[in-house]
Amino acid sequence: MNQNGHPTQISDPFRWVIDALNDPAMAYADWLARDIDSKYSSAVAMLTDPATPLEHLVRAKAVFKTMRVVASKSSERRLAARLYTASIAAAIARHGRRISQQSDRALIKAFTELLDDRDLPMGMRDLAGLAMSAMNKKAAS
Repeated sequence: MNQNGHPTQISDPFRWVIDALNDPAMAYADWLARDIDSKYSSAVAMLTDPATPLEHLVRAKAVFKTMRVVASKSSERRLAARLYTASIAAAIARHGRRISQQSDRALIKAFTELLDDRDLPMGMRDLAGLAMSAMNKKAAS
């Protein structure tokens, strides 16, 4: 509390409302990520954490795929597609597991787009590079 008796920190529900006003698509993605694992404050945090369990990445892939389909705006569909791709990349990069039936060619194309998207946090772009490297190592062996 400050000297006027007002709280100095915003409660979680109010923070979520503010986030939703600022960036509705990302707020929705963050809510979905918190539903998968409440210890993460955001979808990006969950996807980029090396300790995220494979089961969480499988769930993230499914929810972000659904978000991509049901989103009403192209910007929301684009974000959902990036998060979907990052979920797949994280599973390959962090767990050596492929959680997608897409071809190598399709995955490399999606990872390249993720890697080249300068609007995304560096951690998500790094996942794409790590996944492509893991795929190349596997193909070489």
